[in-house]
Amino acid sequence: MSDTEEKAQVKSLWSDLALRIVSGVVLAVAAFAVTWWGGLAYSLFFGAVTVLIYREWVAMVGEAPTGTPALTGYIAVLGSLFCFYFGDWQAGLAIPVFGAGYLLIARCSYAAARWCAGGIIYAGLFGAAMLLLRQDATHGFAAILILFALVWGTDVSAYFVGKFVGGPKLWRRVSPKKTWSGSLGGLVLGTGFSVVVAIILGLQPSVTMVAMLGGLSVLSQVGDLAESQMKRMFGVKDSGTLIPGHGGVMDRVDGLLFAVVAAAVIGFAFADIHSVATGFLIQ
Repeated sequence: MSDTEEKAQVKSLWSDLALRIVSGVVLAVAAFAVTWWGGLAYSLFFGAVTVLIYREWVAMVGEAPTGTPALTGYIAVLGSLFCFYFGDWQAGLAIPVFGAGYLLIARCSYAAARWCAGGIIYAGLFGAAMLLLRQDATHGFAAILILFALVWGTDVSAYFVGKFVGGPKLWRRVSPKKTWSGSLGGLVLGTGFSVVVAIILGLQPSVTMVAMLGGLSVLSQVGDLAESQMKRMFGVKDSGTLIPGHGGVMDRVDGLLFAVVAAAVIGFAFADIHSVATGFLIQ
């Protein structure tokens, strides 16, 4: 490679990084703003994210955007979000299950129906967890911010540690650029960042909470790898093109999805349905 080509490649890499940073900052500000406001603004924003996740899933698996499987999923996801917003969590959980069940039964007629059924559950769980956590009046805001700090801190730290330290690949077949050093760096720094945010928000992180956040950091990386594997299965580079420098919405929230769903499950195990964030943060 000539000096000119090498300089052009370096310039392109820094240009892509700058685009990723700008897009990431814009998204972070928007996410923080609606999380601060809560209520309808928050529900509409993350409701839209949930619908876009399902839209990108449908496109990835090769289903027609207006076919029966896709439309069944949109109805199920929107119906679930509507129920969660108005406090009917039983119906909110049941609707995606019925929608996915219908597509599984109808799979003999629609080639991609079983994959669309998986997409309903995937997107529906994200929407349910995001709404349930934020609806906790006591710790909802703190829980969401801590999860943002954890997942995005893990993602950014893993990227830079892996880039500058390098070393053995984490799972070359699925994600050739990810390294063990990046994964461990993301775990340590992402967990540390979320603990700092928790302290700023007035919480006193216990050893149990730090360990739990570390586990969720690992789980967020699993979510990233899971989406990478799915993209390889269907031969796509990105889930979409909506976010400059990042790809699609699924590419941006894959790790967050796994973390918030796990956090909601933990919270529900330690508290009632109206105090999921409290159960998550204050075991």
